[in-house]
Amino acid sequence: MTTSTEVGIAAMDGPFARSSRMTVDPMRIMLVVNEFPPEKIAGTAMATRALAEHLTARGHQVLVVVTTDCPQAARDRIAPADYQLVWTPRRPFRGVGMAWRIWHAWRAARRFAPQIIQGQAVSCGLIAALLGRLLGVPSICYAQGYDVYQATAWQRRTEIRWGCGWPDCLLAVTEHLAGAIRRSVERPDIRIMPHAFRAADPMPERDCCRRRLGLSDDAKVILAVGRLERFKGHDVLLAAWAKVAPRMGDAKLWIVGSGSQRQALERQVAASALSSSVTLLGALPADAVQERMAASDLFVLPSRSEPFGIVLLEAMAYGLPVIASDVGGVPEVVPADGDARLVASDDAAALAEALLQWYRAQRGLSAINREHAMRLEWRRQVRRFESLYQQFMSARGDAP
Repeated sequence: MTTSTEVGIAAMDGPFARSSRMTVDPMRIMLVVNEFPPEKIAGTAMATRALAEHLTARGHQVLVVVTTDCPQAARDRIAPADYQLVWTPRRPFRGVGMAWRIWHAWRAARRFAPQIIQGQAVSCGLIAALLGRLLGVPSICYAQGYDVYQATAWQRRTEIRWGCGWPDCLLAVTEHLAGAIRRSVERPDIRIMPHAFRAADPMPERDCCRRRLGLSDDAKVILAVGRLERFKGHDVLLAAWAKVAPRMGDAKLWIVGSGSQRQALERQVAASALSSSVTLLGALPADAVQERMAASDLFVLPSRSEPFGIVLLEAMAYGLPVIASDVGGVPEVVPADGDARLVASDDAAALAEALLQWYRAQRGLSAINREHAMRLEWRRQVRRFESLYQQFMSARGDAP
């Protein structure tokens, strides 16, 4: 089987460095994405904003073209940024979705004159490839996961094949995703570009966070963070917790997130008499999530499906041991030699056993987990993108 190429591994080595100004000449970079904050607060949206911010901080000119519209109420919450942000107006009638997106992306590209165009999903990769050919600049498709895993048969024959096959460069967040792409398109040169996470600066101190949250020195806290949707598997976590909570002393389970399953999970907590040990915290701002991570002892990701799992990196950056479902790209995110346990998805008994084993071992925080995560912090990851862009611009004779 053809193997993927990893991008710029050398850029992940060496001491952790803060973001600095340019070490390469500035470039004009256009990012095309289907969702963006504040209209969408999800993995691809947040990753695109982080990439735009870090490229801009390093002196590049960045244009983000969002292929959807943003209500005025949400636009009013957008903080000023150094990169350019363009939203696509709502399409005038049905049946012109892709053509409408291409047209408005083309108008934005003509004004911006990018030197490289990157699509942040397969459909956006198709737009990037078309605009790249029209403008004579390199194009990149950055496949994120669900756009491939949840594609219909028709989408695999069209959108996946064209969006992954036409750009000059194809990136995938994991080798697992690259394998799924190969089932639809012959592309031997897929490169693996993992997701990255944004570390708090400075990172909150564990002892201070535990005192603010009223935790005693010996209190054990298990944390889960994710949207309250069925595919995130919080119902499986609660079923497992009902089996082990009586044998884990005063351990607490915190679940952070909001979603359509909130009421169902509340009923499950009440029916299992778990109210004294389980807290559904709802959606929290980023700094509050960081505080909870710093104060916790274990992180659990019980997803039924997960293309990558950026939240695992965020948790491991605090040294947290992790228990996660063995699905999608998760096995590639956690360190092979760290404190990470993978269990079958949708298996409450297996998850309960993993929780008990962790509780009995009492190993504390993991330096290996933290070191592994920090290799994919955005202030390092942005340099890998820079290296990639320069490589393809040089191949076109357009290096800055």
